[in-house]
Amino acid sequence: MRLRRLDLLRYGRFTGRSIDLPASGCDLHIIFGPNEAGKSTALASIEDLLFGIPAQSSFNFLHDYKDMRIGAVLEDGDSSLEFLRRKGNKDTLLGPDDLPLPGGDGVLQPFLAGADRSFFERMFSLDHVRLEQGGREILDARDEIGQMLFSAGAGIGGLRNRLLALEEEADGLWGARKSAKRRYTQAAERLEQAERQLREQTLTAAQWQERRSALAAAEAAHAELEAEYEHMVTEDRRLARIRRVYRDVRRRAELEAGIAALGAVVPLPETAVQQLADAERRVFEASTRIDTLTGQLRQAREELAVMSSDTALLLRREDVQLLHERRIEIRRAKADLPKRRAELDAAEMQLRTLALELGWQGEDVDALIAAIAPRPKLALVRALLAERGECASALTSSGAALRDAESQCSRLRERLEAMGEVSDTVGLAAVIRSVRSMGDVTGRAGATEAELREAQRRCARLQEDLYPGVASLEELARMRVPVRAEVQRYRDRRQDWEQRERENRRQVEAAEEELLRARGVFERSAQDEGGITGEQLAEARRYRDALWDLVQRRHIRGTSIPAASQRQFAEELEDLAGSFEPALRAADRIADRRFEHAESLGRLAELARGIDEHQAALAHLQGRQGQLAEEGRALQAEWQASWEGAVIEPLGPDAMLSWLETRDELLQALEARDAAAVRLAGHDAEQSQAAGWLLEELAGHSAPRSALESSSLPVLLERANDLLQGYEQASRQRQTAEQGLREAEEERERRRDERIRAESVWSGWQDRWRRAVAEAGLSAEADPQEVAHQVDIIEQLRDLAQRIDSLRHDRIGKILGDAADFERDVAGFLNEVAEDLSGSPADEAVLEIERRLAEAQEVRQRQQDRQATIDKLEKELAELDTVLDASRQSIDRLRGAAGVETVEALREAIERSDTLRQICAERDATERRLEQEGDGLTMAELEQECAAADVDRIAARQETLVAQMDELRQRRDMAVEVRSHARTAFEAMGGGDAAARAAAGRQEALAELRAVAERYVRVRSAAVLLKWAIDRYRREKQAPLLERAGALFATLTHGAFSALRVEYDDRDQPHLTGLRANAEQVPVPGLSTGTADQLFLALRLASIEDYLERAPGMPFVADDLFINFDDARSSAGFDVLGQLATKTQVLFFTHHRHLVEIAQARLGSAVHVEYLADDAGTVASGGHRR
Repeated sequence: MRLRRLDLLRYGRFTGRSIDLPASGCDLHIIFGPNEAGKSTALASIEDLLFGIPAQSSFNFLHDYKDMRIGAVLEDGDSSLEFLRRKGNKDTLLGPDDLPLPGGDGVLQPFLAGADRSFFERMFSLDHVRLEQGGREILDARDEIGQMLFSAGAGIGGLRNRLLALEEEADGLWGARKSAKRRYTQAAERLEQAERQLREQTLTAAQWQERRSALAAAEAAHAELEAEYEHMVTEDRRLARIRRVYRDVRRRAELEAGIAALGAVVPLPETAVQQLADAERRVFEASTRIDTLTGQLRQAREELAVMSSDTALLLRREDVQLLHERRIEIRRAKADLPKRRAELDAAEMQLRTLALELGWQGEDVDALIAAIAPRPKLALVRALLAERGECASALTSSGAALRDAESQCSRLRERLEAMGEVSDTVGLAAVIRSVRSMGDVTGRAGATEAELREAQRRCARLQEDLYPGVASLEELARMRVPVRAEVQRYRDRRQDWEQRERENRRQVEAAEEELLRARGVFERSAQDEGGITGEQLAEARRYRDALWDLVQRRHIRGTSIPAASQRQFAEELEDLAGSFEPALRAADRIADRRFEHAESLGRLAELARGIDEHQAALAHLQGRQGQLAEEGRALQAEWQASWEGAVIEPLGPDAMLSWLETRDELLQALEARDAAAVRLAGHDAEQSQAAGWLLEELAGHSAPRSALESSSLPVLLERANDLLQGYEQASRQRQTAEQGLREAEEERERRRDERIRAESVWSGWQDRWRRAVAEAGLSAEADPQEVAHQVDIIEQLRDLAQRIDSLRHDRIGKILGDAADFERDVAGFLNEVAEDLSGSPADEAVLEIERRLAEAQEVRQRQQDRQATIDKLEKELAELDTVLDASRQSIDRLRGAAGVETVEALREAIERSDTLRQICAERDATERRLEQEGDGLTMAELEQECAAADVDRIAARQETLVAQMDELRQRRDMAVEVRSHARTAFEAMGGGDAAARAAAGRQEALAELRAVAERYVRVRSAAVLLKWAIDRYRREKQAPLLERAGALFATLTHGAFSALRVEYDDRDQPHLTGLRANAEQVPVPGLSTGTADQLFLALRLASIEDYLERAPGMPFVADDLFINFDDARSSAGFDVLGQLATKTQVLFFTHHRHLVEIAQARLGSAVHVEYLADDAGTVASGGHRR
């Protein structure tokens, strides 16, 4: 797809602007515009045209959103589309008739081939900023070839930073080793802590109630003391307030009494005293000044009345000035008149002398001037004189050229006869073309051999990494192994079993701890409460009954005592009656105690039942532990069975998953090795076949076959090519000689025609010369140089005639006429303004008139000065009258405001007003202090508090309160400590919400673990997928991209680098290097910044060319790519853009005129230049230049 025309109808600063982009073999177009010409606007319009104008477009500064329009004509092969784009949310694609196109944006899909704005910007758009960024990323990537190719090819920047960010984030989430900085470890620790706290929060009801009651009592005691303390603080604050405000309350009452004592007072302004004094002062000053100025005004008017001036002469002062200037000019001209008459005589004498040189006789100057020939006739003679040299030279040179051409024909004919016949090279050329059409067979063989070695090294390396290992690679390929999904399922089952087994083991440990804790609680409760169990009572009764049976046998029934009983009760039998009575009392005492402690025994029975339950739960968990152990053995047997087809001892599932991945890579490497070996055999066969063809042809051209059979294919190809070039050079030399002979014969005929034309021109010139000389009045027999001299003399005569005429009329005649006019004008002027000077010489009369005018002007100036003084005095008197009236009115206003008649009464009223103002100000200040110190109480409340207050008693009461408050504060502090201890004891037993908080913390920790695990899977998967995509792109694109990019890189660097190569270090890690012309290898980190930019541009353009081989093309838009390049690098840059332009359209936008000139100098007429502004910098309305 390409742009045939871009129409900026109403977009940005453009209105009705069309940019034509005609197709050509080199489809490169430069859009040039100086700053502010709209280059950036035109650049942005392309994406907005193809993909829509954004909702918040910044190009509406001239046209409203609803009026914005961009149009274009797209071409794709034989099909084309003309359309408009408007701004909107739907139906934005319009036809030329401004109506929506059926199908909407779908009509563009055949041209865009599925591309969107993001893809177009990444793949087909590049500016100098992203070019520099790409160069920096190449240097930052160092030896990461995959990142370089992927970043340049996909147009995605910052890959290295993105990968590092993903890996850092994944490491911060989870890792194989436990680390406190990882979120998973932190959440696991919080989970463990919450579970431990949850187990610890267990207490008895009695303990909880006891400590809860103690806490409530402590809080009640503290609250009572706190209330009593607050009451004392409130009383102390009230007494302190009374002491603070007592004085101000009394002072306020005194001030109010003073205001009442003043009675009715007229309030006057605070500045009334100053206003009265200022008004009286202004009245006095104005009256004094008026008297002084009145006398000065009377004197000035008297002086003006006695002054007079010549008014008529003053009105004609401009005429006097003109007469003055003309008098000076006339005097200067009269002084120059003798000189001009002498110049006239000299010119006439020179004219007569030159006439004698031409042979003209006579003294009459006017007659001699009339005899001068007209200028056109003399011009014809001069033209023929100028043509004479050219015609004579042409005649001479044409004869010499004809002789040279005949000599050249003879030499070339002899040289051609000395050359022999050229051998037939058709067969040799065909064989060379065939061999070359096979491509770089040797290079491919070398590359394939390198691939084979690389594959062999990779196989060996992977075989070493394979653990458990195998004896041979063939055995590895034959063995039957479980599929990856089956191993993953077993791993998941195994992990599930391990988790269940760990959880059950943890539960067994917890149950054992719980059982031990219950037994300990039971034993402590039995000891603390003195409880008697049923077993103890039964044991006492059994002992009593056994002794009673012995008493009955011995003393009642008289029977013998069994031997077993004798041994068991040997001590008791010594005093059977004495032993029975204590046993009887002990049994009764135990029965009584059991009855008395029935409640405690109930609690002990409950604890005993709890112990039984814990034992049952423990037994259940231990049974499940055995089941899990059996399940684990079954899983292990299943795992062993799944690997029976393999000759290795399997490790754990995770290790064997890695083993399977390494095995797959190894099998792929084996396939690559075998494929490389097959390709290498094919390349060797191609080399042998090509070498046979070349040997046969070389032998047919007398080359020794035996000496060449051991040579390699490139050497044979070079020998054949040298031989072919020798034949071709000989053929070209013969063709050149034949062509030279034909051209020499044509040159000889052309020179013969030129000789004939030169002779004809010379004959015509001679005829015209004779006629022109005769018409000019000159001798036709005279030598041309003599005629030229005579023509020069006639031209001098013509100049002298013109000078004589100028002196006669323009100089001398004008001076005499101006003098007469001046005398006549002076006489008329004197009759009007100074009749007493009539009859005087004009010069003297003008001087007298000038003197009189100066006197009149001096008198007029004095009159004006006196009038100005009078005006000033009158104005000042008027201003003083205004000041006097204003001052008197100010005093009257003050008397009216005070309601008095005299100024003395006014002063007394002002004094009373000022006294009232001072008292009110003091009262207001006192009230403000009371508001600040009165704790928010009103004036009435403060007065009420202070009314019956005794300040001395209040001071004594405050001292007593301070002592009581100190004692109460100590008691309150002790109550606080008691309450704190009670709360600590209560909370230590978990009596609050500690268990709930622990449970909530456990759930939060579990949720955090799930979130971290999910985020880790996403981040880790993204990093793995990105690395896989980069590695896959490198494997698929490395060879073709680097080959093409190397050629472009060589062009961009002017041959400083000839190619790009991939080298491997001792760890088999690939490294990209640049190969210099002298075969020196430069690694990427060793490149300069500018060279790195060129490498990125080469990779970028190679990727675009690779894309164009698989998909339809789109215009490549370049924005000032070369502004940081020098002229040489810019020229090379246009070379590679010109190569790209043969495959797709290239649009190069720039602000810099020198880049346009470089492109035109490099690519000539192939580049099309569109100017957005004319030479003055204004936006051009259309048109283009090549």
